[in-house]
Amino acid sequence: MKISNCFILFCITLLSCSTSDNDRGKITGESGISYSDSKTMWKELKAQNDETYSYTVNFISWSGFGSRTTITVKDGLVSKKKYLYFEQVLNEESELEEVEIESYTETGEEIGSHSEGFDPLNIDELYETCISEYLIVNTDENDIYFNTNDAGIISSCGFVEKGCVDDCFIGFRISEFQWL
Repeated sequence: MKISNCFILFCITLLSCSTSDNDRGKITGESGISYSDSKTMWKELKAQNDETYSYTVNFISWSGFGSRTTITVKDGLVSKKKYLYFEQVLNEESELEEVEIESYTETGEEIGSHSEGFDPLNIDELYETCISEYLIVNTDENDIYFNTNDAGIISSCGFVEKGCVDDCFIGFRISEFQWL
């Protein structure tokens, strides 16, 4: 059986680009805490706090539009999603002010019924999304970002394509986290 050189080169390229979960778990942010250590810390903290917390994900565009989604989790399950879409404008004092364009709150069986805003995920799902979707991208073509808050809980995970200049971050940034 004859295998073409192009096929062999393709397979070698695929293998050399892959990163094991172990390697991805060693990625460390500005906090100095690795993905793996953060996930371990999270498991301990969530058990101590009955898996009940809220977090907020913000997005602000260079053009002045933005959104804020707050997810509330009770006993490990998403119990509420609150969304706000806004525009930043200068007020009379030349300070930026948020002007609401759209908002909604979902609870119970409504959760996930709107497509706008951040997906209603608990923190465990964010860790999984982080390692399976964002930390696996090709580092020759993308800059990868991972960080934690002061408690060691994931606070951002994503990537930016090298050379991109406007609204390029793909992933999530948690601006607020609190135990309830």
